Amino acid sequence: MSLKNYIFSTIRRYQFHLVAWGLFVLYEVTVAGIIYGRLSSFGDYALHYSINIALFYLHALVVMPRGLLPIGHRYWLLPSLIVAEVIAYILFTYAMELLAVDLFQVRMTRSLDLDSAYLLRSAWRAIYFLGFATAYYFLTKYLSERTRVEQIQRQQLLDIIDKQHLQTELIRSQNAFLKAQINPHFLFNTLNYVYNSVRKTSAPAAEAILSLSHMMRYALQSEDEHQQTDLLEEIQQVEHLLHIHRIRQEGRLRILLHYGPNLEGIRFIPLVLITLVENMFKHGDLTGAGEPATITVRYQAGELKIMTVNPCLDTRARGHRIGLDNIRKRLQHAYPGRASFDAWTDEAGFFHTRLCVTT
Repeated sequence: MSLKNYIFSTIRRYQFHLVAWGLFVLYEVTVAGIIYGRLSSFGDYALHYSINIALFYLHALVVMPRGLLPIGHRYWLLPSLIVAEVIAYILFTYAMELLAVDLFQVRMTRSLDLDSAYLLRSAWRAIYFLGFATAYYFLTKYLSERTRVEQIQRQQLLDIIDKQHLQTELIRSQNAFLKAQINPHFLFNTLNYVYNSVRKTSAPAAEAILSLSHMMRYALQSEDEHQQTDLLEEIQQVEHLLHIHRIRQEGRLRILLHYGPNLEGIRFIPLVLITLVENMFKHGDLTGAGEPATITVRYQAGELKIMTVNPCLDTRARGHRIGLDNIRKRLQHAYPGRASFDAWTDEAGFFHTRLCVTT
């Protein structure tokens, strides 16, 4: 970069400071000229404003940041530095004035006697610019901190939006992947054909195919895990599932489904009840000679309760925890503060789940 380009780049970078100082100097020179009825020489103004501006930036950019460093309990550091600045300003200004008068014959409007009046005038001038520099330091620090906080908040918001977008895209991708495996229209047409063909030779197998068709249609229609569906409709799908397993087990299945007569119009997030029942089939002993497994759905006093009880195949099995944890998360998301879900195994080896939702 050439010297000319560097100068122009610096001017553009600090143009606000240059304009502000230009207006400030013009204001002070004009006011002083009106009050005293005369103006000083250009050299006088150039010398003193150069020193004053240097003091301003020295205090704002060097002294204030170091004087406020949280090192121990050095509360005396900043006041000491300010006193040192005032003394150094007075001595340096006096020396530069003498040098300017002797070597460059600069005309000064003030006496150069180092008396009390000179000291008070110079000390006041130093404190005046130190006050401006202190205000400038805190203003820039406040603006910088506010910008940093806004950037953090903006980044956090972008992260939340990105996360939600990724989760939405993941759900859509999973649904699209599942749907792409088997075209639903082709699937149901095929199942209908198989049903019509099989029912002539095996009525139980045909009934199983019909129940499977109903269940798959319900699962595909319930692709949004956060929407609510008619609870009785899902109970109907559970009955289809139980019917299929009864056919497979040739009547040896020992499981009872109980639900109250007042569930009409009750809506609930889909595939929760079916997941609980599938968990019973996967990890429960439902064909033994002991007590039968039970599924109970009850709505009373504005509270929906779903309870399952089944003998365990292996009390040490923990594979069902993944599905149950997923149910717990879905409930917390769909019914924040209004849902509870518990799962435990009693001393007799029966696995229990209890879901409660306040509607």
